[in-house]
Amino acid sequence: MGSWDGRKILLTLIGVVALAYGTYHLWDIWNFSRTAAEAQGLIIDRTSTRFTIQFTVDGRSYQIEESLPNTKGANIQARMRLQPGVSVPVLYDPAAPQDARWKSDRNWAFPMALCFVGILCGLAAYRPNLGPQIS
Repeated sequence: MGSWDGRKILLTLIGVVALAYGTYHLWDIWNFSRTAAEAQGLIIDRTSTRFTIQFTVDGRSYQIEESLPNTKGANIQARMRLQPGVSVPVLYDPAAPQDARWKSDRNWAFPMALCFVGILCGLAAYRPNLGPQIS
């Protein structure tokens, strides 16, 4: 097995894992959001890495804890806005309101990027060798 075969196997493994993990998370987000109800929540606490949202459904209060977005790119602005006292949308399962998530468009970004990386790794591993052929 040559060095190209080792790289091909590694790229294939990375591609399969990234695509599977990204696809699973995309499916999970889609599946949850298609049946979820929406409520308005209030950020009540924040640490350096997490924030707590409180929301009310049918007169009962619930709390969820979410991770803050990373500090790179456009996420820094979202991170700065997520302060105690700020109102944010929450998606929750109507049958089990304690099963809730912060509603953010950024939820889709990471799993989509993983799928993209998985596809790129697969294409890189199985692209035809277009270089000169040495016999």
